[in-house]
Amino acid sequence: MKTVFVLLLLLLANFTHAQDLFQDHLYAADLVMSQRDKINLTDQQATAIKEIHSKNAGEFSVLKWDLEAATSGLKELMDNTKVDMHAIEKQMDKVLSLENQLKKLQLGTLVAIKNELTEQQQQQLDKTKPGGAVNVIGYGNNNFTNKNQSIRIVDSNGGNDNPLYLVIDDGKEKMVENLTAIQPDDIESVSVLKGPSAVKKYGAKGKNGVVVITLKQ
Repeated sequence: MKTVFVLLLLLLANFTHAQDLFQDHLYAADLVMSQRDKINLTDQQATAIKEIHSKNAGEFSVLKWDLEAATSGLKELMDNTKVDMHAIEKQMDKVLSLENQLKKLQLGTLVAIKNELTEQQQQQLDKTKPGGAVNVIGYGNNNFTNKNQSIRIVDSNGGNDNPLYLVIDDGKEKMVENLTAIQPDDIESVSVLKGPSAVKKYGAKGKNGVVVITLKQ
């Protein structure tokens, strides 16, 4: 069970890294439309971007719901007293497949939107991107371990290699290397800090991101 938990934690970190890549180089429809006057978006561009967004919104929602259900099913398998490794690996494959489909759909949408923008408009949008913004992944609050766990992503920019892993136990923070020593049922929350905000708080050790695991009191 600990091995599966570690895989889920790494999956979460990898998903966040993919989100970083998208945010660094591409532009969401909400960002473009909120800045339409500032970047002088034409009516033709606005119509095209709205069509791109609406075309994929339905499929995105369906995949997101399926991913939430699959992740919930994985959680239920992990909750069993005796874990069926074959069943849990099969369910994990399903989660990964759905996540991959979701990222591909999101990537296709964002690329299509970027292609509607001029180089000058893209440069203007780059200046409006917030650093260290909070971005909560829509998996729900209880899919990865137990019903008391919450997943919070503090998203900034950058980070490619393995992150720094920290555990907060009874208010005291310590660095860990062996995640298998952590009991999933002991976890209160998991936060991922990336980019400049991670370096500012943890120095050079935080250059590849920081995963902070808070244990229950």
